[in-house]
Amino acid sequence: MIYDSIIIGRGLIGSAAAKYISRMKKSVALVGPDEATTSREKIVFASHYDAARIQGLVGKDAVTTMLNHQSAKAFAQLEKETNIRFRSEEGCLTVFPDNPDFFIREYESRAKKSGIAYRIAESVDSMKGINSEFSFPPFAKGFYEPAPAGHINPRLLIQAQQNAFEKNGGKLFNETVKKIDLEKNVIKVICFSGQIFEAKKVLLATGAFTNFFELLRAKIELKLKSESTVLIKVEENQALRLQSLPALLYKINQPGIQDIYLIQPVKYPDENYYLKVGANISGDQFFTTSDEIKNWFNCSAGLDVSGLLQAAHEILPQLSCSEYFEKRCIVCYTPHGKPYIGAIGNFGLYLAAGGNGYAAMSSDALGKIAATMMEEGRFPAGIRADDFKPVFKK
Repeated sequence: MIYDSIIIGRGLIGSAAAKYISRMKKSVALVGPDEATTSREKIVFASHYDAARIQGLVGKDAVTTMLNHQSAKAFAQLEKETNIRFRSEEGCLTVFPDNPDFFIREYESRAKKSGIAYRIAESVDSMKGINSEFSFPPFAKGFYEPAPAGHINPRLLIQAQQNAFEKNGGKLFNETVKKIDLEKNVIKVICFSGQIFEAKKVLLATGAFTNFFELLRAKIELKLKSESTVLIKVEENQALRLQSLPALLYKINQPGIQDIYLIQPVKYPDENYYLKVGANISGDQFFTTSDEIKNWFNCSAGLDVSGLLQAAHEILPQLSCSEYFEKRCIVCYTPHGKPYIGAIGNFGLYLAAGGNGYAAMSSDALGKIAATMMEEGRFPAGIRADDFKPVFKK
């Protein structure tokens, strides 16, 4: 069988794109591995195997803000369509300890242009008014977004996207792709298992592994950075006390730690509650091969997350915990700071990759852009193709 379209990659962007493409075409396949029970079983690794990601609306620029806002609206509709609840709308607080007035003016301007509700916290006391658990330096100020901001469960979000995809007639395959063969009238998708699929068009939504195996003839500029997070286990009574805690983006820039994010305690698959904290830390690494990524995920040596633990206790002085767990993931950075979405030559091959750390909250809009570009040969109104243009290695 020759499919109209195949999407490779069952992550956040790929699953969203598959949903939209399945509304446009009759025969569509979504190919990618299920979540493995142990990391050593994996050929590829994904960062969406998690229960909590921040959902903010105002982003680092006007384009990111638009994508976040569009995705938040689409997420609400997706929950109704699939009856899968993956959002929590406790709000999102962005805190600026340095030069706060400048950054808050920027955020306020973006919010006003997009019609996003917000409140400015002019002092530490006003931030305590948002939630009394917080503690910040005396000159910090905050930018608070109410619902629909908060956090999302990426596992359940992907489940909902794929549920909608299959309802539209799409076919899901638990396979890992190792090679793309571009032939005259068809594209062959060859898997590690030996399974071969054929399609008229193929979208690569393969994240950190886009440059590996034999997926692209010309490699793209993509910086792959380790991301270390810590899951702090809390008792149920403490989780209930913190259930109104908004998601936090703390724009700190200190030696050894930058850009902290924190999410209220969430129940994970093991039935325990964990408060999630992450940041850019001095021990972060950069990868250039798939083996380096695999070795990092499988490494038994503990990460130095002391800075993350200290930050959590400084932000939440009343936090108590008996144990914590390290969690590893990968962030893909592009040179222009926006995801790559575009055609690769004239062979029917397309690309959607490079979330720059914000893929979860904007994934639905990114998937829609990729689907429209691939199937209709255009970008949606208000979206500039040049903002997402793939950059190839020289």
